[in-house]
Amino acid sequence: MNIVYALGAVSFCALAVSTVYLWWLLRELPLARRAVNLLMPASQILFVASAFLLRPHFAAWEAVALLAAAMGVVCACLNPLFFRSLLDAERAGIEAERATLLEDQVAAQEHYALLMRRTQAEGDRVRTELDAQLAQVEAALATGDDTAALTHLAGAAEVVRTPDDRFCEHPVVDALLAAKAAWCAEEGVELDSDATVPGDLATPDVELCALFANALDNAVHACTALPTGKRWIRLHAHPAQGYFLLEVENPVAAPDTSGREGAGRETDAARHGTGALPRHGLGLAIMRQIVERRDGEITCTCENGIFTLSALWKD
Repeated sequence: MNIVYALGAVSFCALAVSTVYLWWLLRELPLARRAVNLLMPASQILFVASAFLLRPHFAAWEAVALLAAAMGVVCACLNPLFFRSLLDAERAGIEAERATLLEDQVAAQEHYALLMRRTQAEGDRVRTELDAQLAQVEAALATGDDTAALTHLAGAAEVVRTPDDRFCEHPVVDALLAAKAAWCAEEGVELDSDATVPGDLATPDVELCALFANALDNAVHACTALPTGKRWIRLHAHPAQGYFLLEVENPVAAPDTSGREGAGRETDAARHGTGALPRHGLGLAIMRQIVERRDGEITCTCENGIFTLSALWKD
């Protein structure tokens, strides 16, 4: 019997040490998620304890308690390996998604550089035409031809009048939105963008790209499941009293009730608004990680066939 109690004490101590280690191992996770994960070692401790506390109800309780204590020691050894494997797998997936997001950022920056080169070329063209128009104005004034002078002045004003086709002041986000707008046009998705993104935001460019790119990617993929003419995305982004709000709305496909298996897949897609592509879950995980690190929150709702993603973080 002393051996049973000794092994029980060892099992309790091992599980307690394992629980403390798991709490430290999961330190990067949100508090609620850490607490949920620790339900597993807590249930193991309860299982071992029940084998000793309920000994009057077992005819051969020593054997039951010995088995439970031995299982507790084994679980205490395996728990850290199990959770470490889960964390490594999750981190590998997140790193792969980060690599994809960095590629998106590089593509956005290249697109921005291309726009800058085009803007410079356009500026050179405007300068040349403006000089020509002003020279004509000067010549007309020299000859006293007021009508010609006014005509050339109107021409000069027309030359310097350029369309305001920028999405926002932030150069990287502007380039990213331009690239996503081109993609939406290719997919037949109507993009309504109302973005007030100052160029001096404290949020790093890579995080802004991750948030905007994931939100829009998920929305576009959800829209492609709908027929042409019903594909649209509304994007709102603006500072809000020390915080920054990003909100994206898009329609989602209605659940397919023709078959149980298909209906389950469609319901899940509609609930998440991301289609059935697995990388979207990782994308939302990265968005949540960025937002929570900046004292914010991210919410996803789906009502009346409209999916809404809202991200609010401190800038």
